[in-house]
Amino acid sequence: MTPSVAAEAADVLYALQAPLVASVLLALGAPLVARRCPPRAATLVLAACAVVSSAVTALVLVLHLVVLLARLPVVAGLVGYDAERLAHHVPVPPAASALAVALLAAGVVRALALSRRRRQALRAADDLCSRLGGPAGGVIVVDDGAEAFALPSRGGRVVVSRALMDALPGPEQAALLAHERAHLRDHHDVLRAATAWSAALDPLLVGLPRSVRYASERWADESAVAALGGDRPLVARAVARAGLVRTSLAGRTAWRSVALAGGEGDVVQRVRALLARRPGSGRPLVAAGALCLAVLLAAGGHAVEDTAEVLQHVLSGGNEPDSGLATVDLVHEAGHRALEVLAR
Repeated sequence: MTPSVAAEAADVLYALQAPLVASVLLALGAPLVARRCPPRAATLVLAACAVVSSAVTALVLVLHLVVLLARLPVVAGLVGYDAERLAHHVPVPPAASALAVALLAAGVVRALALSRRRRQALRAADDLCSRLGGPAGGVIVVDDGAEAFALPSRGGRVVVSRALMDALPGPEQAALLAHERAHLRDHHDVLRAATAWSAALDPLLVGLPRSVRYASERWADESAVAALGGDRPLVARAVARAGLVRTSLAGRTAWRSVALAGGEGDVVQRVRALLARRPGSGRPLVAAGALCLAVLLAAGGHAVEDTAEVLQHVLSGGNEPDSGLATVDLVHEAGHRALEVLAR
């Protein structure tokens, strides 16, 4: 293998691995971001990074599938190129490509299963909203259980049990309702669903939905604090008391995945965060998130570009193509331009 071919092979190998490593690092760092950073920024950044990371990872896994198929002698014979030459230019072990294809297949199956469960949950939530009635965005008091949650169906409803309302003093009731209204107003269900789909498609992001769920609960807590004039101890007491007396409503399992309950998540950590100092603006985290997104996009474009150029080089018998891949070059250039802007 000549030095130029070795360098090209190393470049392709790096391009096919970097997005996968980024997914692992994102999954490992998500809990720290959710607990240490301003909740609104943490929720938005983690959700956005999850979506982009899963898309880039899926793209890289598809490239592994293409490489695996291209290395088959029968495919090389049909198309008319040297499979051994391709193996020199793309030194990815067949076992690694096979594992990547298995991850891709598992991700597609998981995403389809999640979509089916979510459709069922949304239908069940629609039926519940129809039975309960009330205006869109309104508060509905029920007799069952001791719980409060937001349902993002038919314009949204805040459902709260009479037992839970009776257990809370008036100001804490207001804090609880402000928390649930924040879930609906800020569309936390969309952010959670996007993260769940991303983790389903990209198994390397396992655990990320839990971090986004916690961060969105903290976001709703801070929204309740703002709605009540900055009274952080009041909201902390409401969260703690709701977590202590909470019991699930009967028959809730059908629509559990789309309900946003204020008593869920790590209640102890949420109370501690509320009693600590007010979180900052989150601008450094947003900047870091934008940088991560730019890196992921550049890595995805780089992987496609390098793999496509190698395949084109092998198919042409070693002759350099006259024209590159305009679309891939555009994506690649956009990623690098974003990095240059953020570096200024």
